[in-house]
Amino acid sequence: MEVEYEACTVLSGHQFGGAWTEVKLEAIAAYFGYYNNVLRTQPRQDQPFRRWYVDAFAGSGSRTADIANGGLLEGRPFEVEQIELAGSARKALQVNPQFDELVFIEGHRGRFNDLAKLKSDYPFRSIDCRHGEANEELTRLFTSRPWVTSSGKNWTDRAVVFLDPYGMNVEWKTLKMLAATRAVDVWYLFPLEGVTRQLAHKLNRIDSNKQLKLDQIFGTDAWRTELYETHVERDLFDAQTTQAGRAVDKKQIEQYAINRLRTIFSYVSPPMPLVNNSERQLFSLLCLANPATEKAEMLINRGVNWVIKNYGQASRRKFAP
Repeated sequence: MEVEYEACTVLSGHQFGGAWTEVKLEAIAAYFGYYNNVLRTQPRQDQPFRRWYVDAFAGSGSRTADIANGGLLEGRPFEVEQIELAGSARKALQVNPQFDELVFIEGHRGRFNDLAKLKSDYPFRSIDCRHGEANEELTRLFTSRPWVTSSGKNWTDRAVVFLDPYGMNVEWKTLKMLAATRAVDVWYLFPLEGVTRQLAHKLNRIDSNKQLKLDQIFGTDAWRTELYETHVERDLFDAQTTQAGRAVDKKQIEQYAINRLRTIFSYVSPPMPLVNNSERQLFSLLCLANPATEKAEMLINRGVNWVIKNYGQASRRKFAP
């Protein structure tokens, strides 16, 4: 897959990620197009769902990347050009068919100020930019109308929620709340590398704050016994001590997270791995849903399978710098 770059040189901006970031964004944008195309005639062609896009960690709306040009083969001096790329918020605005409602959430004041400019860039779109902590803002949104109704069921609205956290910032209670709507498709960039790093090889080396963070991300404290095995060690003086050591590797940690997610979502997609140039898997991109009907789950699965087929191989590719 070739990534197309916007022909725009900038001096500064929100810089993060790498080539795998573009694969991630292209993959979810492809799903956005599929999702809107399917739902524009559902549940009825003359009265379709109002379609929402909610970006919980929207950043500035764009990101910058360094692109190397020139060198001996091109016959000109080597230079690094900084270009601007559309972030997830801009990609959601560019998708066709369009989303009816867009909600962008960002906690960092500087990035939020840039994000809010999207409203003037797209004056005829319904855009709600929210400055605040992602879990709190998601809760405010999905515990109010139209998502909470007197009948207990939302008949008119459906949403795609993108969770692309800065680290391990998605709380289990937030995922549980989203699952309870039965009207939301969640694309979750699970921070596999970060979680694996926090799960030290010996349990006693994980401090209390990190343990609480792992409780939040897994939704349970049972990982202490399910991911660790207790064994007896002897010191030089033959004194016995009991130690809990990690009994799983990164792949098994990924599967453990998937199994936990299946306790609240009826649909959990196969993970799409995102790797860096050192071939380390940094993240697992997952689609989560708890649809109200079998037909809805079938449509979600069809779209996800199409995304994985078209972008799964690229997500594993080693990219040249």
